[in-house]
Amino acid sequence: MKEIYHSPDSIESEKSFEEIEKEKKLEEIKSEVSLINPREPNYEGVGLGIEITTKGFEGLNLDHHKEEDTQDTPSAIEQALVFDIHQLPEGKMATVRPDVDSCGAIAVLMLKKEGKEQEINHNLVKAIGLLDRMGPGVFKDESKDLLKLSDEEFGKINKALRAAQYKIMVERMPLAEGVFFMEKLLTDKVDPKEIENIYQKDEQDLSKARAESKIEVFNDNKVVFIESLAKRSMEIGYENAPVVIAYNPAFKWPDGHATPKYSIARYDNHIKFDLEGLLKELKKRNPKWGGLENIIGSPQGEDPGISPEEMKKLVAKFILD
Repeated sequence: MKEIYHSPDSIESEKSFEEIEKEKKLEEIKSEVSLINPREPNYEGVGLGIEITTKGFEGLNLDHHKEEDTQDTPSAIEQALVFDIHQLPEGKMATVRPDVDSCGAIAVLMLKKEGKEQEINHNLVKAIGLLDRMGPGVFKDESKDLLKLSDEEFGKINKALRAAQYKIMVERMPLAEGVFFMEKLLTDKVDPKEIENIYQKDEQDLSKARAESKIEVFNDNKVVFIESLAKRSMEIGYENAPVVIAYNPAFKWPDGHATPKYSIARYDNHIKFDLEGLLKELKKRNPKWGGLENIIGSPQGEDPGISPEEMKKLVAKFILD
């Protein structure tokens, strides 16, 4: 059999125009954007922060999690939309957590730099901001009225937003890929059929996870306890309350053994929940409890040794009025 060899040039020529343009765009994004490690933050070369919540960054920061901020403070993408692009500092744009709001904010700024501000879907920007600031529960109940959209318009915006959440948060797109997707989505350049397919996949995934989860809301609807093996239990929890106790009774660790596992979180730092105080209390029992500003977890690889009923009572003690 005759073997056929392809030179690098011939392989390159087989790529479509769209693939070549995407590769160029991704390289451009990578040259202008960086991801900060929250455990070992390094701000060298960073000109503009996008929701940098780690300590030590003193530059310009499009964020809404500062002590003086409230749930009415515009989110990162909302701030980016009104930001004077001529005031953009030298250096890279950087974020700590690539979510829809931060990826969207970077996408908005890049579109504005390219002179494409008029192409941005302002209703989608507002919807992303609302969801990020208010949380899934409020968004589900009030967003259509707050956005002042018709049923048809809201349906399109909601599906686009769900598609973004699924691609960026569930499939965990790399930062550059997330920004690229958001640029297309914000300028209505994602095929509606693709959005519908992603939306349906997301809906089926969530429906299955909800069906497999036991959910209990308590403490005047401020806290939800969710017992589940599903990976999206935290997301389901936030549909019900701003403070989530996610309990996996048989979490499988990398070495294959399984133990109970807790993840306890608040939607953001505007929620009146002393998570730091709770962590200190839990560390008295086992110093291996750890986490970040808005989420903590039980010791890795170990049975935390706390029953669900005991954990619910303990968390309730740290809910602030």
